[in-house]
This record gives sequence, structure tokens and C-alpha cells, in this order.
Amino acid sequence: MSKSIVFSAKNAVVRKELNTILSGINIELAQGELVALVGSAGSGKTTLGQLVSGDIDAYDGDIYVRPSLKRTFVSQQDNFFSMTGMSLTYYGQRYEYSEEIEEIPIVGKWIDKILANTEGRKNKERVFEEMNINPLLERNLMQLSNGERKRTQIALALLEDNDMYVFDQPFLGLDTATREILRKALKTLKRNDKTVFLICGAKEVPDFSDRVVLLDKGGIKGTMKTEDYIESIKPKEEEIPSFDDIDLPLPIDRPEYEFIVKMNDVHVTMQGETLLSGINWEVRDHERWLLAGHNGSGKSTLLSLITADNPQAYTNDLTLFDRKRGSGESIWDIKKKIGFVSPELHLYFLKQTKLSSSSNTVVSDMPCLDVIVSGFNDEIGFTSSITNWQENISMKWLKELHLDYLKDKNFTEISQGEQRMVLLVRSLIKNPPLLILDEPCQGIDYEQSQRFIRLLDAICTKINSTLIYVSHSPDEIPSCITHRIELENGTVKSKGRI
Repeated sequence: MSKSIVFSAKNAVVRKELNTILSGINIELAQGELVALVGSAGSGKTTLGQLVSGDIDAYDGDIYVRPSLKRTFVSQQDNFFSMTGMSLTYYGQRYEYSEEIEEIPIVGKWIDKILANTEGRKNKERVFEEMNINPLLERNLMQLSNGERKRTQIALALLEDNDMYVFDQPFLGLDTATREILRKALKTLKRNDKTVFLICGAKEVPDFSDRVVLLDKGGIKGTMKTEDYIESIKPKEEEIPSFDDIDLPLPIDRPEYEFIVKMNDVHVTMQGETLLSGINWEVRDHERWLLAGHNGSGKSTLLSLITADNPQAYTNDLTLFDRKRGSGESIWDIKKKIGFVSPELHLYFLKQTKLSSSSNTVVSDMPCLDVIVSGFNDEIGFTSSITNWQENISMKWLKELHLDYLKDKNFTEISQGEQRMVLLVRSLIKNPPLLILDEPCQGIDYEQSQRFIRLLDAICTKINSTLIYVSHSPDEIPSCITHRIELENGTVKSKGRI
């Protein structure tokens, strides 16, 4: 006996302002199904998910929703700070001591407040166990790592006990163990006859999905059996371009250093909790390090010391670019030597009021070219006047990555994957002595990630860059990596040359 249809769209069209995002959408979802949605960056996946969840309406077409259907959309980015009434004034704020941080709630008490007088209370014990939330309950919300926040965000959604869940890239930023926790949670939803519409990367499609829907340029390209789709995406080496002959638009003259980073017995605590303990680490010029560790192991805190976002750098024996921290250099003296990308920086960019360089007035958005040019002077949320030289260098980068069509598009109007690619270009634009790439391929599709990794290999080979690279996915790690350090519970588990 076939299961009942809970949602369907026939010839649906979705428009945002004057732009058609989706057209000719025909799809049905049945009770108890888990359907995976895949597609390239900018294909409209998030928009289709929002249509299915009811967060947006169709401009045209026929939409059916089963009466009394309870459904929810779980976005890529959590909104924890807005939910608590706090404002994140800059992306390094989580490492500061202030009265505002004291007001950020403890995870357990915050969740209890959300669950007050709701049906979710009866599922709390089961969901907490399922998503491994119990170890986080006494933590300050701001202290959670990206992976821990994602786990908490998903747990909150599961506590709502809806009939349908639309997940937008829930695997992003999760380590191997947490990915398995999420897979088990998805299996439980399916077993409990819940409908799941899962937006994910090609490699993240669960093998227990009922089918895979392929989206391309705002339209459904087709539907495949899960086993056929998984077989079809096995990488074909010849399809990824080589950058061996790339003409890098980068100046190659920059200072040489003995130590880019040197840490001696470094400790970091926050509100009585030890985040790092006894860290000894040296990064010499031209070395390329993989920084590994499970969610919450201390990777982001370690990076915050290097990027000058953590004030406890002053109380530790820390040398950056051959200069002991606290010897008179400013935060911006350090930042101008670093090209940086992280999920937190991405979120911060999305939240800021932008300033248009062309009109010098506050506007609601910022063109992608302005975002890239902001990397020359480490500006965030605005851009100084663009010089012809800066524009030429930026456009050459965009053309090398086949992204020149984004030049005049507003940053918040393009897809998450395209936004991440723009921020990657921003980090490379000034040819910094140190690149710190924290999950740089998060949110971009497989082809784009492999293209970027090859580009990064070419850059590191040609100009011998120094690199600190963070990723949980083995196939997103560039071959130029020379060293590896792994953290575990705030301490160094292992380190050395690969």
C-alpha cells in the first residue's frame, strides 16, 4: 500500500523580487519518505527547501499541503544569538570577557526556557541522548564550537516533533563521529514515519534515502534511485581542471620569517573552563599544516590566538611572524599578514550593514567585487574606494575560478556555496604570508571544492605559501599539506611531518 502524499508542487514558480529562482517544479513527498536534494551552488536548493517547508510561497503553480501538516525548515546557519536577544558585534567576540558574554545563557537552561509549555519536553531525554547533547548542557552557548552548535540546532528541531523536516546542509562542519550521530537521527525519523527533505552534498546522500532529486539552474533535472546516484558520483579525475599553468595574479615579494607561529605551553580558559592546555607548536615559514580534531577539541580557539581575536594571546608565550605577542604590534599589523576564511567569518559578513564603495552610502547589501576587494585592507562590512589595480586583480581571480559572472551581484543574493567561493578569493587576494582556511570547502559542491583544492595546491607550489588548513573531510584536504597537528579535548594528541 502506497503512503499518503503530504506535499506536492505542480509547475511551481518561485520569484524573489524580479528574479525567477525556480520554475516548472514538479515534486511529491510522501509520509515517511526521506528524499535527498542535490545540485550545484546557485541551483536553488535552499529556495526549494523553503517552498517545501512553507517558509516561502510559490509565485505560480499548484501547491498541495496535507491539512494540519507540521513542518519546519532547519537552515544552514543557526540563529542562536538573535534567539537569546544578543547581538554578535564582531566574529571574534566569543573569546572576549565582557558583561554581555556573562548574559549569554547556559545551554541546558536556555533549551529548558525554549521548551517551557511545549510538547517538546516529553522528547527531551530521548533527543538529548540521540544527538549527544548532555555533555553540552553546562556550557555557555557562545563557547560551543561550530559542530556543537550544529548538533544543538538539529536537536532543537527534533524536539518540535514535526511531521516533516527540511534540513539544509546539516552535515556541514560536522566531524566523522557527529555525522554518524546525524545519520542515525535521520534513520529514526524515517522509522517513525516522519517525512524528511534533505538538502545535502553529493557525497552526503544517505544510502537509506528513498530517492535523490537533482536540481539544476532552478529546475528539477531528474530523479534517481539512491544506489544509482551514489554510483554515478564516483569522482572522474579528468573532469577536474588542472591549474599547473595558472598565471597567478599575485605579487611574489613578501618578507621571509623563521617562525610564522610559535607557541610555548599555551593555556586558554573561559569562565572557569579550560579550552586549551599545554599547547606547544611551531609553524615555520612555507610549512603547510592540517589542523585536525573532533568538534569541540579546541581548533577554533587555537586559531583565534593566531588571528589576534583572542585577548589571552597576551598572557601566553606566543610568537607570530617572528615577533612576540604583546611587544607593540597592533591587531591589524597581524591581520594584514593573514588571509582567513571560516564559517564564523561567513556568518558575520551576512549580518553586517554594508557600505557601497561606489556611492559611499549605507545600503542593504554589498556587491561581490566589493567583498573581494575588502580583503586588501581586511575590511568587513564595507569597502574603501576600489583602485583600478585592485579591480583588475580581483577580476582575474574571478575569471580563473569561472566566477566572473558574480562581479556585480549582491553578496546576500547568491547561493551559500557561491558566497563561500567569494570569501575564498577574498582571503587570497593580498598574497598574505599565512593562509588560515577553516573548513573552506564547507557549503560548496564537489566540483567547486576539487577545483579550489587544485588551485590551492598550485598556489602553494608556485609561491611556497604557509598554510593552516582545517577540514573534517579527507577528500577536501589538498596534497600540498606537509604537517599535521591533532587536538583532543584542548591538548595536542599528535603532531609532526606527514
